[in-house]
Amino acid sequence: MLIKLHGTSGSGKSTVARHLMNLGLTDPCDNGTRVVGIGLLRPLYILGTYNSQCGGCDTLTAGQQIELIHFYAPRGHVFYEGLLGSEYYGKLGAASEQYGDKHVFAFLDTPIEVCIERVKARRLAKGNTNPLNEENTRNRVRKILMLKQKLTNQGRVVVDIPYLTAGEEVFKLFQEGDRA
Repeated sequence: MLIKLHGTSGSGKSTVARHLMNLGLTDPCDNGTRVVGIGLLRPLYILGTYNSQCGGCDTLTAGQQIELIHFYAPRGHVFYEGLLGSEYYGKLGAASEQYGDKHVFAFLDTPIEVCIERVKARRLAKGNTNPLNEENTRNRVRKILMLKQKLTNQGRVVVDIPYLTAGEEVFKLFQEGDRA
């Protein structure tokens, strides 16, 4: 199973990745991907780097993400997330089509006010006291919802992830993937 997690800044995407990494033994691969042994029938590969508070695939091009997905999908489960990829379909979405129902597009339901407060807190922790342009974050939500509707209209597998239990919910999806 492949899960691409979508959400705006501060929605909890990287937190979910870290939750999955903390469930078991994690070994980094040369390309930044982490393989996690967490009691699933197949290993879980988490794409992207998590060297800072924000992580994920935003440091990878769409082409690099596609290569990693095609490399790891035959070997196990794949989890990936990133702010930039949360709002567009493009080459990455087209490449996911070959996985059919095994590719899940998961959308965090984090309220926008929670996201904005998290982003402000993250910036303040880094010493950034400049005012946040909240409109950038709010506008991303609109784009993400447009993508969600597009995927739904295409008949792709789209699920809502409750933000308060997101890590557990994503893990349950991988467990369901093991049973399928």
